[in-house]
Amino acid sequence: METGEVFSIDLWKIFFMLINLLLIYLILKRFLYKPVKKMFEMREREVAETYQNADATKVEAHQLKERYEEKLSGAKLEAEEIVRSATKRAQLRSESIIGEAKDAAGNMMERAQEQIEAEKKKAVNQIKDEIADIALMAASDLLQKEMDSDDHKKLIDQFIDTVGDESWRS
Repeated sequence: METGEVFSIDLWKIFFMLINLLLIYLILKRFLYKPVKKMFEMREREVAETYQNADATKVEAHQLKERYEEKLSGAKLEAEEIVRSATKRAQLRSESIIGEAKDAAGNMMERAQEQIEAEKKKAVNQIKDEIADIALMAASDLLQKEMDSDDHKKLIDQFIDTVGDESWRS
């Protein structure tokens, strides 16, 4: 073995190696690099679409949340209004019932007062009749012989009239 052969450069071998390398590069570029690049581009688009969809979904969820919160606050306001309205109606109804009860009590008091007045008049009339009877008996004993029936009747009427005065009532 000569030392020259170990370190010798064969240009034809280098040329064929370069052509082989170029062919392998072109084959790999054609059949491996382009499909892999296309696959990476598709995957990149899918990831971008996923992020876009996620952002759109996030925006939509935020909008739905805002609408829900608006409806919830609206429902709270509506519930407060319903409670206020019911309270007001109950208060008005209560006042109406109290007014009706007062009217009924006033009517009952009025009727009771009328009954009392009627009973009072009846009692006064009974007392007048009894006094008239007593006076008649007393007068008849005194004047039995001297009075006729017309004088007797006049005396009784006069006595009854004086009994009806205010001085007898108190």
